Amino acid sequence: MNVKIVTLVENTAFNPELSPKHGLSFYVETPRHKLLFDVGPNEFFYENAKKLGIDLSEVDTVILSHGHYDHGGGLETFFAVNDHAKVYIRKSAFVPHYSQSTDFQRYIGLEKDMMENGRFLFTEDVTEIDEELFLFSAVEPSEVPSQSNSALKMEKDGQIVQDDFAHEQNLILTAGKEKILMAGCSHAGIGRIQSKAAGFIGRAPDRVIGGFHLYNPSAMKYESDQVIDETVQELLPTSSRYYTCHCTGQKAFDRMKEQLGDRLQYMGTGSVLLIGE
Repeated sequence: MNVKIVTLVENTAFNPELSPKHGLSFYVETPRHKLLFDVGPNEFFYENAKKLGIDLSEVDTVILSHGHYDHGGGLETFFAVNDHAKVYIRKSAFVPHYSQSTDFQRYIGLEKDMMENGRFLFTEDVTEIDEELFLFSAVEPSEVPSQSNSALKMEKDGQIVQDDFAHEQNLILTAGKEKILMAGCSHAGIGRIQSKAAGFIGRAPDRVIGGFHLYNPSAMKYESDQVIDETVQELLPTSSRYYTCHCTGQKAFDRMKEQLGDRLQYMGTGSVLLIGE
C-alpha cells in the first residue's frame, strides 16, 4: 500500500459514529508524508480523526485548497493540536470572500488575523514541494456556466466583485506509478483542472478526488442537467477514476454515476481509499 486517503469531514457520513458537516477535509498518508488536504469548517475533522485513531499531531504538511471557511475554518483547531506542520496556501486566500444571495451577503472567508502565523507558506502558480507533492493554480475557468460560482464574491480595491478564484490551488500527488489529482471545490471546472493537471503529468491523472461544485448549499440549488451532463462529457474521454463529495451534491452525483458507472465513487465522512502500485 502506497497511499491511504481518509475523508475526515464532508457533508454526509458513511460512519454513524462520525460527525458530518458542510465542508471538506482529507487525511492522506504517503511513503513520505502524513498530510491534510483542507481542514473543514470547524473542529469536526479533529474529533473524527480521534475516533478513527488518526493522530493529527503527526501531520507534517497541510494544503489548503482555497480561502473559504468550509475548507479552512478548522485551522485554529489544527494549530492547537499540531505545533510544527507548515500550511501551503495561496496568499489571496486571505482576501475577504462572500456568498451573495438576492438580499443577503454572508462572509465565507478565512480569519485574516491568522495570516501573520509563521506556519503559512504562500504558494506560487506552480509550487513543487517534493517528488510526491506538486501544487498548481491559475486554471482558466470553464466555459460551462456555473450558477453556483455567480453567487461567490470577493473584496478588491474596497469593492465587492465577482470571485476570480485566484486563491484556488490543486494537488498532484505521485504514488509510485499513479498520479492522483486532488481538488477542493473545482470552481474553475473539474474538466479544466484535470486538463491542466494532464499538461504537467503528460497524461490524464489516474484518479481525481474532490468536490465538483455542482450544488449551491446557500440557495439549495443544483446546476442544470445540461451543465452536469457537459461536465460528464469533459471527464468521459479519459481513463481516470473519480471520487467526489461535498459540493457535488447527491442529485448531481446520481446523474453523473449513470454515465460514468464504476469510474465514479462517493467519499463520505469516514470513507477510506487505499492506493497501491
